[in-house]
Amino acid sequence: MIKDVLVDVGANETRLAILEDGVVSEIQIENNQEKSLVGNIYKGKVMRVLPGMQSAFVDIGLKRNAYLYAKDIMHEKYDEDGFELIHSGDLPNISDVLKQGQGIIVQVIKDAMGEKGPRITTVISIPGSFTVFFPYGSTIGISKKIEDQEERRRLRQLVESVKPDNCGIIVRTAAENVHEDLLIEEIKTLSSLWESIREQEKKVNSPSLLYGQQSLAELAVREHLASSNRFIVNDKETYKKILSLLGNETSGLKEKVEYYNKEYDMFEYYNVQSALKEALSRKVWLKNGAYLVFDYTEAMTVVDVNSGKFVGNADMEETVFKINIEAANALARQIRLRNLSGIIIVDFIDMKKKEHRQQLLQHLREVVKADKVPTVVVGMTNLGLVEITRKKVNLPLANHYNH
Repeated sequence: MIKDVLVDVGANETRLAILEDGVVSEIQIENNQEKSLVGNIYKGKVMRVLPGMQSAFVDIGLKRNAYLYAKDIMHEKYDEDGFELIHSGDLPNISDVLKQGQGIIVQVIKDAMGEKGPRITTVISIPGSFTVFFPYGSTIGISKKIEDQEERRRLRQLVESVKPDNCGIIVRTAAENVHEDLLIEEIKTLSSLWESIREQEKKVNSPSLLYGQQSLAELAVREHLASSNRFIVNDKETYKKILSLLGNETSGLKEKVEYYNKEYDMFEYYNVQSALKEALSRKVWLKNGAYLVFDYTEAMTVVDVNSGKFVGNADMEETVFKINIEAANALARQIRLRNLSGIIIVDFIDMKKKEHRQQLLQHLREVVKADKVPTVVVGMTNLGLVEITRKKVNLPLANHYNH
């Protein structure tokens, strides 16, 4: 797959688009005055403990207090790959762990949405391009997507040889076959960053910001540069800053970064504007003449599949199956483009054959794997509705245009 990353820097907002084999698969937007807080680390102050809800409100210096669940406080151990928290036994009462007025270091894991304040955790993680640093952990985890056993052993031995005491390291998929010098340098950098955060924590009162996340352009460098073929930026200053961030590295990453200096709008040139228009539309047409309809409620997103102009040339059951498979492909792409989250209910066209229903679910589970945000196809209800859940992190794309 050929992956291109476009960074469009404007006066009021920065937009990021990811193209996979020339098709727009993801769009992110950052308001230059209202940046996401996800990843920020704060020295907070516990304002109220709610034992009945196993949660607490924490002042981190924003308009609304942040919300902390008990399950995001206790982190006794990680699974073998380091990606999920595992709790041994029942959680203790949150009032035994937190007290009103207590100072606490927390990290934002979900931006404020509607009337809800941001959600936070005490399980601090600092991601790099190839690894994630867990200052309160001890586990070494290797991404499950790295399947070569010899490479897994190499990475584990490398991390074991350089990992500081009293911390955990997760090796990301992007680290596969990366030279050891780059990995060692990054682990040292993340460790030093945590030490500087701890030093800052000693000097300030609660609430205070200890570490602010990078801009969308800088985050894109961390998350996408290593896995991309081209990284194209339309702003000269941002282009220079990215090259400066990369320093003297010799892994070929710098050669991927390009400055877009054409007069023609970059998003228009790469057909991102048409994809954006489609992602903001209620109705999305498929190539076969069928279409999807998206409706939004407070609790969920509802998607209806319609046959539209598609009539097929086989029997009715085969026609319906083909429409649903094509709809599943389009749905997976639209979920990423629109950054939908929470509960998603899909009303596919009814199929009589059990094997067709099973094949559709399996196909849908395969196509959502391309999404980095955890997405689960739960199953099909007795009424033929497919249930999907997708982790909530940032605001949906449409929210940037509904002010």
